[in-house]
Amino acid sequence: MTNLKGNIVDVSNPSGRGPGYRYFKAAKKLPGDKKLFEKQPELRKRRTTDDIYKSIDASYYGYRDEVLARVKRPTEVKMRTEVEEEWQRREATLREVLFEEEEDVVLEEMREREEKERKDKEREFFVHVPLPDDKEIERMIVERKKMELLSKYASEGLLEEQSEAMDILNIYS
Repeated sequence: MTNLKGNIVDVSNPSGRGPGYRYFKAAKKLPGDKKLFEKQPELRKRRTTDDIYKSIDASYYGYRDEVLARVKRPTEVKMRTEVEEEWQRREATLREVLFEEEEDVVLEEMREREEKERKDKEREFFVHVPLPDDKEIERMIVERKKMELLSKYASEGLLEEQSEAMDILNIYS
């Protein structure tokens, strides 16, 4: 605060914060000065390659893996054996339960299979008419093709002569 001559005068403040605290507080509220009193956010400093290389040690390259393996191995083996024993115990109890149920299921399946085989034997198919084999079928096809070609390229008179000759010789096809 200033007196009439313009000199700064120290005025006691009942709050105990100092002489100009009231003006400072009022100046903070002014729109242009508000930005001056705000704290600027700190810019994050980018890491340089030197900073990155400082944090690299032997473990980065895998040189300490052997040490870790020696330390971890006994604990890992112990945990593995415990888990395997627990698994084997569960498997044994499960097998006992399933074995009892499975016996019933297997016996039932065997009975069903035997019944099905017996029914299949009863239903066997018997052929009462002689069926031609492959050679006979092939011969019949060849004869049919010959007849088609013969009727296509031979005259009617020639066909009649051929049939009369076959009748005289008693050849029937």
